Amino acid sequence: MSYRKYILILILSILLWGIPSYSKPRDISRKVMDETSLDEQIVLFCIEYCQGNQRKGYLKSVILDQLDTDHYRVIGRAALQNRQVINNPLDFVLYDHTVIINASGILTPENCELKVEDVYIQNDINNIFNTLLKDNTDVIGRTEVIPNCKLFIE
Repeated sequence: MSYRKYILILILSILLWGIPSYSKPRDISRKVMDETSLDEQIVLFCIEYCQGNQRKGYLKSVILDQLDTDHYRVIGRAALQNRQVINNPLDFVLYDHTVIINASGILTPENCELKVEDVYIQNDINNIFNTLLKDNTDVIGRTEVIPNCKLFIE
């Protein structure tokens, strides 16, 4: 799978999972982790793009906010830890930094469309993930149809 598909899958996955109906913002991270494969998708993305022998990707949070009867804001955060440890002859951490991907979008349950509004990457000191995002300029503003989205909001 090309890096373009990986970055799109990661960003959409962060936004898509666990969309119940609530009138105030709610952290649904645990439910998303328990009921979806999002964790595995983030791990696979990190295996492909993170650096180091102890790299790790994980979901930090998914927040859902019902804006009105027809729209929901979905805000997701994923962490991509880049870590290299040397074990011989001494234990030594060569580098350890974590990149945070923040994504937000609007879900319209009537047609199950999710529009990616923004993606913001923090702590990308090697500019790897910002470059991936810039190479995929169609991610922000892209609309995807989410199969069976009404099952998540009822």
